[in-house]
Amino acid sequence: MTEIKTEDDNVRVRMAPSPTGFLHIGGARTALFNWLFAKHHNGEFILRIDDTDTARSTDESMQEIFDALKWLGINWDKQYVQSERRNIYDKYVLQLLDSGNAYHCYCTQKELEEIRIESRKAKSPRSYDRRGRYLSSEAIERYKAEGRKPNVRIKMPDTPIRVDDLILGSRNIDPATLEDEVIVRSNGMPNYNLTSIVDDAEMQITHVIRGTEHLNNTPKQIAIANALDLKLPQFAHIPLVLDDTGRKLSKRHHGDLVAVNRYREQGYLPEAMLNFVARLGWSYDDKQEIFSVDELIEKFDLARVGKSGSVFDIKKLEWLNSHYINQLDVAARTDAVIPFWQQEGLLDATKERDWLERIVDAVGERLTTFQDIIPQTRYFFTDAYEYDSKAVKKWWGGSDEKKQKTREILTNLGQILKKIPTFDVETIESAIWKYTDENDIKRVAAMQTLRIALTGMSFGPSLFDIVALLGKDEVLKRIQRAITHLK
Repeated sequence: MTEIKTEDDNVRVRMAPSPTGFLHIGGARTALFNWLFAKHHNGEFILRIDDTDTARSTDESMQEIFDALKWLGINWDKQYVQSERRNIYDKYVLQLLDSGNAYHCYCTQKELEEIRIESRKAKSPRSYDRRGRYLSSEAIERYKAEGRKPNVRIKMPDTPIRVDDLILGSRNIDPATLEDEVIVRSNGMPNYNLTSIVDDAEMQITHVIRGTEHLNNTPKQIAIANALDLKLPQFAHIPLVLDDTGRKLSKRHHGDLVAVNRYREQGYLPEAMLNFVARLGWSYDDKQEIFSVDELIEKFDLARVGKSGSVFDIKKLEWLNSHYINQLDVAARTDAVIPFWQQEGLLDATKERDWLERIVDAVGERLTTFQDIIPQTRYFFTDAYEYDSKAVKKWWGGSDEKKQKTREILTNLGQILKKIPTFDVETIESAIWKYTDENDIKRVAAMQTLRIALTGMSFGPSLFDIVALLGKDEVLKRIQRAITHLK
């Protein structure tokens, strides 16, 4: 497969998120593809905050975007905020008006709605009839006297607009389908299609890599650039991120499932998320699934980005995260899970670091996310747990006879463990096996009976590790509690 060629060595790309909420997985993928492309070509990656929608943009959302990108390790070379560049856009708007390539539209919201209704009845591809193009000077003065605040619309050409796309190929857009787009709102704030293409030119952006949801904006931006005689960047539209039913992954339908920071809070590693997001629409071959950041930079190529949507597979993300967690040593894993124990109120200053690391070591490769440490280990920190009803029914039994046998096993195990002089894993294991083998008790039955008594569950780390980590006094106390429960 041939790599996309660049015109020169000065590759400059950008991401332009709107600070109106959290960073979407799709937005993270756009940022990553741009960043990888820039790094691959020794170019620049620019972060450009599109906050021209003043009603919805917030500083909190802007900070959340920054935090999410930094967590992923996506750093930017320059940063711009579009609301601070108003004077630049005003200059270009004036140029469009003076050249006759844009005009003021004085229609009220009610009039625009009436025009839309009539357009639908006429089955017109446009929802605006361009009446603002033909206003007389008398009408304009009358509207001004009425206090109407106009917006500004671009005059779309009456000839086809050619869109060349590095991923989707080339096509001609029928001018009959194009609106005279509003490029400046009636409050004077410029719209996305104007600010985007103006900034691309001002910042000498060479490649615009973005999601296919922006594909309809591209001919409008090309028309604005042509009217201003601006150099066009190369466009590359990457496929949508879909759920497992084929529907676009969106904030409205999927909530915080699409929020990058959700995964940070749940204990995913940035390396896993970065690897996962890179594979949403891009592939190197049919074999390799796991890539380091350096490998992604080396191998990333727009020619290997697919044209069809890519499915967000949470199971694959979990698998990747588990892989990266298991690459960490016990000390690093302990550092990572401590905040989750603290959030649950389980950890206090009396807990020794060595004991915490032994717990993490006992859990082993059972963590899919760091948040999983809570259900896996809660019982080490508190005895305020219930006995799992299904586990109790299976291993402790429901009949009086079975309960009596369970009490007998727990009583005997308690007596044996009480007499153990050295409370370590090897001694504990040897003593329990000696008891089960001499009394013809199935090992699994004895182990699960004791495990439920000590943890409330029928699964988890090695039982012998649990016994040793809880310590003799706590083990004997919990065994007695279970015996009392069975009476």
